[in-house]
Amino acid sequence: MLAALASLTITSAPAPADPGSNPQKAADEAASSYEDAQVRVGELDAQIRQLEQQIAALKAAAQRRAVSAYKDTGSGADLFTANDEPIDAARRAKLLDEANASDNDAVTRLARMQEELAARRADQQAALDKFREQAARLAGAQKGLPRDNTPAPASAGGLICPVHGPVSFVDSWHAPRPGGRLHEGVDLMAPRGTPNVATVSGSVTMKSGGTSGNGAYLRGDNGDSYYYFHLDSYEGGARHVDQGEVIGYTGNTGDASGGATHTHFEVHPGGGGAVNPYPVVRPIC
Repeated sequence: MLAALASLTITSAPAPADPGSNPQKAADEAASSYEDAQVRVGELDAQIRQLEQQIAALKAAAQRRAVSAYKDTGSGADLFTANDEPIDAARRAKLLDEANASDNDAVTRLARMQEELAARRADQQAALDKFREQAARLAGAQKGLPRDNTPAPASAGGLICPVHGPVSFVDSWHAPRPGGRLHEGVDLMAPRGTPNVATVSGSVTMKSGGTSGNGAYLRGDNGDSYYYFHLDSYEGGARHVDQGEVIGYTGNTGDASGGATHTHFEVHPGGGGAVNPYPVVRPIC
């Protein structure tokens, strides 16, 4: 089910920093730990899928050999008849023994794979528990963030931060996700209901459902496209918007359900494929 066979160890969450000292640092650290936990879930999902595929292939091969064991490989006749005459018991036993011998290695490998699969599923449950723990920690850290909603200045490219309020994020481009997917955005962690605004002026449309949940699609007047996923709700409908106009609110809809509230933000230059948005949002959020 739930996100690369490289191993990533999740360490215990450090004690939250004193909100009075540096709440933004505490939120940033919590966001980083949350992403680590999410990556681990994605990696284990990939390992489990691979093991399940290997086990299925071994079982299918064993089934084919079991069927062929009852065939005379020389003539294609059934083991119990050949040229309309019964095959003697000794010959039949020999053919079956040969088939069984060829299966010994496969049976051993299958048993080991099944043991490994059980272990990975146990690891996955532990990783999911850690994921939920880090989501709760992040939500707690966000409560300590200052509520100054003054938008950051536009970047050299003329963009402003798509989340209008306190936000934390890390570079998670192409991090593993459940289902064999790679992350193609940046997760802007913010409290539920934080306004999401048009990063540039352009035409916005909305679409709900699937893994994206409530999504807003902004075709910028600059020729680029920007996607906002997992929104809690929308502000208004499809229309042309000015830069900074509210189009929705941060949530955790779609496959983000049960995780931390955030806006998955993507950048598509020229309306084409996604590129790493972290360098885009780093100066403006």
